[in-house]
Amino acid sequence: MVQACDPQGAPGLDVKDVQYMSKTLETLYTVLDFQNGSLLSASAEPGSTITSEEWVDKGEWLAAAKRAGADRVFFVENNPVVVFAECGSEHADKAKAFNRIWSLGRPRLLFLASPGEISVLDLAQKPLNYLDHTEKQRQLETLKIVQDISRVADELEQYHRNNIESGRVFEDSRFGDTDNRADKALIRDLKVIRRELIEAGLSGKKVKYAHALIGRSIFIRYLEDRGILTRDYFMGVAGQVAEWHSLIKNQSPYIESDLSERQPLYPRVLENKPFTYALFRALARDFNGDMFPDVGEEEQAVTQEHLKHIQGLLYGDVGIQKKLFFYSYSFDIVPLDLISSIYEEFYHSATKEREKKGRARQEGAYYTPSVLVELVLSRVLTSTDLAKKPRVLDPACGSGIFLVDAFRRMVRYEWHNNQETPDFNRLKQILHEQIAGIEINEEAARITAFSLCLALLNYLNPPAIAEQIGQGNKLPSLLVSNIGAENQHNCIWVGNAFDTASIESHPLLSTRFGKHCADIVASNPPWGAPGNESETQVKDREDVMLEWCRVNSKTIGDKEPSQAFLWRSLDFLRDGGRAGMLVAAGVLLKNSATAQEFRKQWLNNVTLHEVFNFTHVRKLFFAGANSPFMLLCFSQGIHGNTPTKYWSAKQTATLKGTQSILLSKYDLNVLRGEDLSSNELWKIYWFGREADSRFIRWLQLKKQLRGYIDTSNSGRGYELASCACDADRLQSYGALLKLGSRYEPPAYSDPPRLVHRFGAQGAYVGLRVIVNEGISESIRPQGSIIAQYAEEPFCFYRRMYGLKLLEQEEWCHKVLLAILWSSFARYYFFMTSANWGLWHHKLLLGELLRLPVVLEQANSTTQHIVALVDLLRNYHPQKHSLFHPDGLSEDEIETQRQIWERKLDEAVFELYGLSEEQKDLIRDCCEVTLPFFYKPFDSVGSTSAVQNNDLSWIENYVRVFSRRWNAYLGTAEMRAEVHIGAHGNMVAIEFYPADKADPWDLSPKDDSWQEVLGQIGKALPQPLGTSQILMDGVVHVVSAEAIIVIKRNEKRFWTRSLAREDADATLCKRMLDTKSVNGGLD
Repeated sequence: MVQACDPQGAPGLDVKDVQYMSKTLETLYTVLDFQNGSLLSASAEPGSTITSEEWVDKGEWLAAAKRAGADRVFFVENNPVVVFAECGSEHADKAKAFNRIWSLGRPRLLFLASPGEISVLDLAQKPLNYLDHTEKQRQLETLKIVQDISRVADELEQYHRNNIESGRVFEDSRFGDTDNRADKALIRDLKVIRRELIEAGLSGKKVKYAHALIGRSIFIRYLEDRGILTRDYFMGVAGQVAEWHSLIKNQSPYIESDLSERQPLYPRVLENKPFTYALFRALARDFNGDMFPDVGEEEQAVTQEHLKHIQGLLYGDVGIQKKLFFYSYSFDIVPLDLISSIYEEFYHSATKEREKKGRARQEGAYYTPSVLVELVLSRVLTSTDLAKKPRVLDPACGSGIFLVDAFRRMVRYEWHNNQETPDFNRLKQILHEQIAGIEINEEAARITAFSLCLALLNYLNPPAIAEQIGQGNKLPSLLVSNIGAENQHNCIWVGNAFDTASIESHPLLSTRFGKHCADIVASNPPWGAPGNESETQVKDREDVMLEWCRVNSKTIGDKEPSQAFLWRSLDFLRDGGRAGMLVAAGVLLKNSATAQEFRKQWLNNVTLHEVFNFTHVRKLFFAGANSPFMLLCFSQGIHGNTPTKYWSAKQTATLKGTQSILLSKYDLNVLRGEDLSSNELWKIYWFGREADSRFIRWLQLKKQLRGYIDTSNSGRGYELASCACDADRLQSYGALLKLGSRYEPPAYSDPPRLVHRFGAQGAYVGLRVIVNEGISESIRPQGSIIAQYAEEPFCFYRRMYGLKLLEQEEWCHKVLLAILWSSFARYYFFMTSANWGLWHHKLLLGELLRLPVVLEQANSTTQHIVALVDLLRNYHPQKHSLFHPDGLSEDEIETQRQIWERKLDEAVFELYGLSEEQKDLIRDCCEVTLPFFYKPFDSVGSTSAVQNNDLSWIENYVRVFSRRWNAYLGTAEMRAEVHIGAHGNMVAIEFYPADKADPWDLSPKDDSWQEVLGQIGKALPQPLGTSQILMDGVVHVVSAEAIIVIKRNEKRFWTRSLAREDADATLCKRMLDTKSVNGGLD
């Protein structure tokens, strides 16, 4: 049978087989056009064909892919998405090849070439235990099999590069979740192992021993898989003990359950407790790494039964372990940053999952996915930075995932520059001089040290490690210690980053962790205040943080720790230093007085280079946390005129399918001369554009609702809470608990007997408008404001507001109601509300009162609005039923209401005097953006703009764009042609001036894509291929003959508002080009 990692040398494969597979892969690269994207050869070392930047960003994946037996890897941006490999024709060959490549963790697709066929496999499926003879386990789920190489273009068109880069392939329902991907499976398996050990008696204060056993077991598994721990090493530990020698020589009962290519000896050692702890002590002597401290106390607590338990869990084939995937992990391939995923399990000592998540929320601590770590470091630790040999600090390092990746980037940079791997001493020097972390939890800090030492080992060949052991050299001890030994590197301090008294009073700490100790700060500090019910140690840590803020006069909002860490990072940075930090989105979006004051103070001390808003995709990265988050990239110093790039990640099929971060130009807004302390600014530009910002500012010149409100008789309803007050005064009212809809009469309940607060009692009587605090997401359309006009007396619960106008007349209350019902209000509040779309999807009273309002009885549209409101309020026709066969169906009733609602929208637009451009901003938001926000994969915005000759959507875009340009064309008028390319993923519209009498012909052309690319190549300084266009998402080209706009074939990119933006962008480009040609003369 053939070995997947070396098909050429495997028995059973002749030269023709090898040549066939090589030809097959080359056909895939060419016919499916992967060669014109980011297709790189799997390689254990940087060669002359790869740039320094590519090796720094992708080298770890290429080296791991080489160990896995892959031929090449296809990247989308820096994310490995597709792997290409060869294997033999036997079932076991394919299973072995799949399992090894599955161990890579991140890639989603595998093209596996074997003699006579090509298989396309989803790498998020379960690995295959080919020793289990049940058919279910024997078969891999294959997406496609091709047995005729000449049929690749037709049969594998779905997997063409264009469909990979655009994400269309992942719209296939067969691409389910990623729960069985190696990285997620490892985390899940560790949860099971940890729970089983705790239930076996290693609970309470002994839980740390369970953690240590699992950590060491993974470490040993890694050393064995890499060939570092050999039979000779185990025999050396066994010494003269005959029983131990016998264990090594005899075959383990678990051998058939393990699919690793080397027969593991560690499970044999676990048969004997004294032998096991002798091995641990030998490893502590030879490898150190802070993962093997004194095991004396542990040895007293751990029994042989515990060791048998971990032996069965890691290598067994009975009971619960049959559900685990440890049989298939190749730890010489599994990404090292996954070791840090132990943090999620080990940092919180709670046994039950619910308790552990609660503790994680208290401490603001969650495992950081590696894709986010890579993004952070790609922004602040570039090749330019690496050339300066910077010192990188993570002041809340957890299990060290940022430090591990920073260290690896440093090593890869030197490796590429010098064309040789740094030796053992140089690797230790990099750790000592350039890596630093602070972590308050000792177990997490030890995992950091463990992970860093594994990373160091990864760059040495096993003989080199054996040579170091032979010379008596140990891995460096990275935790801070007072011992002062020669091998003490003092990289990781177990302490509180805000405990400056301890840092400044200790010379070592002051030097290594004091002010101006780092060039780069990269971190994911805790988010969110712990809360009143948090554990004492958590509250104590918070007290230290708050005291530091008080002493240093640093304002933070809502006791938010990520804001405190943003302040603290400025202390750590040297002059010219930079930081990339993942923080709670409230840092920029909350609107409390203290949050606003924090922004004003902090932004006066930094230059904010980039902001990445991950709110829309947060659950794809942090399944256990609902808090929206951002990445801030900044440096010390006053901001000045530096532009800030604001990226907003959106849910797309590619991101969902691969959990990779892919951003297009339409996810970017460049902010210049803006008030960066304004939370509204960050909210508007989240889903909005510059035109939205201008429109909102224009609206805010109008009179606000608060100017019309009787504030003493308006506000929130009663509160229950402690229920300390007798509610006799409410007993004459019916109580409204919630408005269920806009149009149905409200249902009243009995009033409460006791309340905490009575609420705005003046709003319980008289003419008023009742508004739900929450945004409705359960009725059509999602994201609606529920409000009703009321005259009858009733009290209401705190989750509603009562708005009573100073002018107690029916018309003005109904006009206000119409405004709140309209698309105008949905647009305005989605763009400006601090909560909608972020936390609890609600409107704060202060936000409601800031709504720009037009109440003019003399306005010609006012009476029309009142009449429409009355129609909608009073429309309650008999519904069709068995007893009322002549009644109207739900659809008929809804259709009539929608007709009136559209008329109401137009009337409200007229009331405000909106231009067509402003109306389109509202329509596009309510018809495209909001549905996409709620249902990104099923909304109109994610469907094709051009499909099956349906041109209605694209025609609106073309007409609006052309009108913008026609004013500059004299006697000519714009006409356009529509081109479809990249397998239907891209649309190019070519605009050109023509005679006004010329007809329009927008019939899509699907055979002219290369011609379009040729025209682009002539007009641009550097030609763009389809791959780059797909990644950018939009291209504007202006030449003497035509204007070409290319974008993805999704309706959300071809709206009327974006037609105006694109027209303005191309007009500006044309003007600049003309000015340049004229020598700068206007």
